[in-house]
Amino acid sequence: MADEKKLVPDKYEGLSIFRPPLSLELVGKKFELVMDDGYDKKLVFLDEKKLLYGDPGEEKEYEYDCLKMDDRCYFVNFEARPFTHPRLGITLILDTREYLVTGAFATLGLDPKFPKMPHVDIKFGAMVRPDGTVPHLRHGYTEDMAGTSIDWNYGSFNIAHVYQSERYYRVAFTPRAIERSIRNNPQMMNPGGEKREERPRPTAAYEDYMDAVKIRDGLYAVSLVETNLCRRNGHGNSLFFLMNLKEMHDVGRSFGTNGDNEDENYTFGAFGAWYDAKTVKEMPSMYYIH
Repeated sequence: MADEKKLVPDKYEGLSIFRPPLSLELVGKKFELVMDDGYDKKLVFLDEKKLLYGDPGEEKEYEYDCLKMDDRCYFVNFEARPFTHPRLGITLILDTREYLVTGAFATLGLDPKFPKMPHVDIKFGAMVRPDGTVPHLRHGYTEDMAGTSIDWNYGSFNIAHVYQSERYYRVAFTPRAIERSIRNNPQMMNPGGEKREERPRPTAAYEDYMDAVKIRDGLYAVSLVETNLCRRNGHGNSLFFLMNLKEMHDVGRSFGTNGDNEDENYTFGAFGAWYDAKTVKEMPSMYYIH
């Protein structure tokens, strides 16, 4: 039995099944990050598991994941351990081709009414080039994603993200996703093999906050926050993705608390396909967001 237990996958492995292998290309490299908020940072990749990050001369050591998404573009995720209060998760998109950086700084524990409510700050900056210069160009917010929808396959399930506007997203379950859920969950079938009576279809759509950032042509970062889910259930997550829309796959991280009240901050990957979410787009928001 002990050997069998070892074969049971981690509870989040379903989301990580399409995650590419961790990249080691940045090991031994050092970066000076010139951030637009005025707080410059130094970043040093010590080995394949640990890095140094912080104010120059005051860097601290963190364990990290690094995923390569495109030519010289990396998704780096880490968090202080043991957890700080408030918790702080840091995700950096390092565009070493253009010497640009976008950071997603997620916190948990700042909201006195909802201590499990995540909050995310997006910060832009650049890297000092080998010749000592700093680019004037920056990554920036974009409306390119507005009105599009993608059906993301995480291996164990599918979910469609509907980028309703430049500020808000919606979620939808495609017919294929529903069929997969029924196959994987026999309890959804009656003894005779027919589907249980379906619940009434929703007349309004779940809608929540979104930020979209253009990294380069075909490459976008998207931040989704489950604030309304947190208000309803007491917990929600910050989801941050780096999407390659030329090849229709992404990498990302989930930061927050799961349904068992356990802290989470892990990386994953998915494959996507464009999806016609006309019905979902036409629904009113169940939370009255406009």
